[in-house]
Amino acid sequence: MPASVTATRTRRAIYEFVRERGLATKNDISRELGLSLPTVSKYLNEFRQQNLIEKKAKLSSGAQGGRSPIGYACVAGGRLSVGVDVTRDGVTCLIVDLARDVVVERTVPRAYERSDAYCRFVAEAVGATIEESGVDARRILGVGIAMPGLISEATGRVTYGRVLDNLGMSAEDFGRHLPYPTRLVHDSDAAGRAEFWSETVLENAFYISLSRSVGGSVLVRGRIHRGDGEFAGEIGHLHLHDDGERCYCGQYGCLDPYCNATVLTAAAGGSLERFFRGLDAGDPELLAVWDRYTSDLARALHSIRALFGCTIILGGDVGPLIRGHIDGIRDKVDRISFLNSNAESFLVASRYSDQPVATGAALSFVDEFRRSLGPLGEDHHPSASSSPAAPDDRRRSAPAS
Repeated sequence: MPASVTATRTRRAIYEFVRERGLATKNDISRELGLSLPTVSKYLNEFRQQNLIEKKAKLSSGAQGGRSPIGYACVAGGRLSVGVDVTRDGVTCLIVDLARDVVVERTVPRAYERSDAYCRFVAEAVGATIEESGVDARRILGVGIAMPGLISEATGRVTYGRVLDNLGMSAEDFGRHLPYPTRLVHDSDAAGRAEFWSETVLENAFYISLSRSVGGSVLVRGRIHRGDGEFAGEIGHLHLHDDGERCYCGQYGCLDPYCNATVLTAAAGGSLERFFRGLDAGDPELLAVWDRYTSDLARALHSIRALFGCTIILGGDVGPLIRGHIDGIRDKVDRISFLNSNAESFLVASRYSDQPVATGAALSFVDEFRRSLGPLGEDHHPSASSSPAAPDDRRRSAPAS
């Protein structure tokens, strides 16, 4: 193995060890990773100069006495990333640190329009969020902008944009107004990334986003799977009913018009919370809507399980509210399974419900930064993606993640 590969692997291993431990001494690192103390000291000093690791309080020397060892910890705010969720009626901006903690968050109402003025508005919202946070802008890795639509990894352009009229748009449309690397992120992939981060033991999973439209994100061997480069996991266009309802894609019978969130909100005055309150109260009309909704959803979930054989996470706007009703959905999946199924073992409700799309968009740069520290053997972090590294030019748009 070339010395340069060994060095970068060692560098990454030390950083990840300290990050996972929370607090570690030089002796801890040396012993657990099999590295010499001079090597450990070299990289710790390098990380300290880069404001990525800091010295913490001295630790107890224990029963043996002697000098108390110094503990080292990662600086969560050593690097930061901005995430943006662009929807039909508003823009949410937030800043995430290396520990995935949200530093500041703000939502600005504004109807989407395809114009340079709108892209400038989004850039100004990003700038206002950074200013409000008081963080050092020099530590910002980039801005991830999540939108509905299929995004080409090769070109970074939206190749399918019927939900938001953004066909052909690219990160450059926003990036020309921002002094940071900028990339577009598929909104379902962004939400899936946030969820996969919160479930660090996952290696394989399918995240289904049940929001205004239905989408999905696929995790395979710890990495977000993008198929041949443009899409994977577009479960909203699974054909469900012959001669069914018209989907926004132009086809008939897709899953989306049967299981998007508006199916539920339309029955409850526009509010998901009101729908589930009525469901809990036993409202017969809402119970009937729910029965139809979950029957169609169960058919899609069975197909996902048959194809991927992995954990399925119910997310989007509906997912976090579904937890108290998930057993009924599991029963429906089990009844149509071709195996002796136990959906309780693989079907779960989302645990990450606080702005998952904007958070996941920001995490695309955090993931990339951690990978830039070097390879890490066979380790594949659940949030990793296969997107290429961002260019060095901080004003240039980064590839789609």
